[in-house]
Amino acid sequence: MFGLKSFTIEYLTSKCFTETFTWGERHKQTLILFFGMVISYGLRVNLSVGIVAMTDKSSANTHFIELPWNESAKSKVLSSFFWGYLITQVYAGQMAQKYGGKYFMAGALGVSGVLTIFTPASAIYGGVLVMCANRMVQGMAQGFIFPAVNVLLSKWAPESEKGRLISFVFSGTQFGSLIMLPTAGLLASSSGGWPAIFYVSGALTLVWVLVWSLMGANSPSEHQTISEAEKKFIINSLSNTTSKKPLPTPWGKIFKSIPMWTLIIAHLTQNLGFWILLTNMPTYINYILKFNIKSNGFLSAMPYLIMWILIIAFSWISDYIRTHGLISNTNQRKMWNSLAHWGGALALVSLYIFDTSTTGAIVLLTAALGLNSGVFTGFLTNHLDLAPNFAGTLLGITNSIANLTSILGPLLVGFVVTDSSNKEQWGIVFLCSAAVFFIGNLFYVIFGTAETQSWNDSSTNNEIKTVTEVLISAQSSVQSHYDLLSHLLPQPFWLIPKIAFDMQNYTKNNLYADL
Repeated sequence: MFGLKSFTIEYLTSKCFTETFTWGERHKQTLILFFGMVISYGLRVNLSVGIVAMTDKSSANTHFIELPWNESAKSKVLSSFFWGYLITQVYAGQMAQKYGGKYFMAGALGVSGVLTIFTPASAIYGGVLVMCANRMVQGMAQGFIFPAVNVLLSKWAPESEKGRLISFVFSGTQFGSLIMLPTAGLLASSSGGWPAIFYVSGALTLVWVLVWSLMGANSPSEHQTISEAEKKFIINSLSNTTSKKPLPTPWGKIFKSIPMWTLIIAHLTQNLGFWILLTNMPTYINYILKFNIKSNGFLSAMPYLIMWILIIAFSWISDYIRTHGLISNTNQRKMWNSLAHWGGALALVSLYIFDTSTTGAIVLLTAALGLNSGVFTGFLTNHLDLAPNFAGTLLGITNSIANLTSILGPLLVGFVVTDSSNKEQWGIVFLCSAAVFFIGNLFYVIFGTAETQSWNDSSTNNEIKTVTEVLISAQSSVQSHYDLLSHLLPQPFWLIPKIAFDMQNYTKNNLYADL
């Protein structure tokens, strides 16, 4: 009865509000956060193109210094951001949960913006060591961004708009790559040379910080100009899943939770495969496909244009499916994640197996990264499903662990690719990324769920589900997922979901039979 009453209130409030107000403060907040994510990822990937121009004078403006860095040195510089990034994740989630995300966002990007402006000086006068230190501190600062954004969205995104608003904000990561990669190529070839990449992106970051400091708010309750109608709409929508007062973090239950470990594995494998491609695609395009720095930037950006478009499209489809109850939230998450990881893996295996033309290679790389947009309606939204009260902490945990692989990715490429012009060595890199995507999503299909966990309200004495309960509740979900995929995929591919379903049945019937 209580659930029906809550649903009715939420439905009527949503219906009444959206018919009267098509644009509200929640949309302004998400728009500013979107541009914050654009800036954040722009600062991450500017070095991917920049390092090509910095270490190869012939690829850009020849009037600027060429740095004598070998492949090993370049791999260390590219990975150093993530050494700092993983250090602050969990702490950042806790701080944002306790104090709100607004000023952590401003501080994180403020520090990153200033250090980006000093990047040319760090590289020229400090060498590899100082450059690594600069990027590491930027990583430490940006470690606060994702947890802070997740906390902010848990306060601003009503249930009926969750998929669209969350996906829109996080799509800024892809839009940032889309804008920065070609822009970096153009700036490197301009009269400002490769240092202009860092001066321009650093200055734009500080402009965003000023705008956010003036217009951002931790929650509707703290916003000065939001209407009462919109404030009540958002608060009423979230009243069943979020607490008005701070709750103690149930660390033990979080780390005993099978759905949480499923998220960790999904995030870890996503980061390893994705960042291998992201940080090294410009180098591959330069040495294997033989494009100049201007073309390199535009071609490197193409997958992110497709990815950004698909994120927006998938989020609308996801909300439509959710509103009309076509499939469960759990099956939705698995469906989108499978499209992202298994679809991307298929494209990368094809790139390894077939001797493709330059056009074919670009198409397959674009497909691999473009399909990856499914994770934004897949596991990346799952933190808010499992525990809205601890969304920032959960993302801090998974992102921290996952970014261990973001460090290893560039180093692994540096180990495998000893000659940047060797096509066979790059093929091994793509095959490894495909294997990582496949394994990570297999685990997610078997054990993932979108059900709110009992420990979301840690003030109660509810116990976490046992392994047996999780497996039993997941069985129907996996069967439904299998049925759905078996209708959509050609017959040979039925084996993938079938294996997942059989593994789960075996586990439940044998390993836990005596529990």
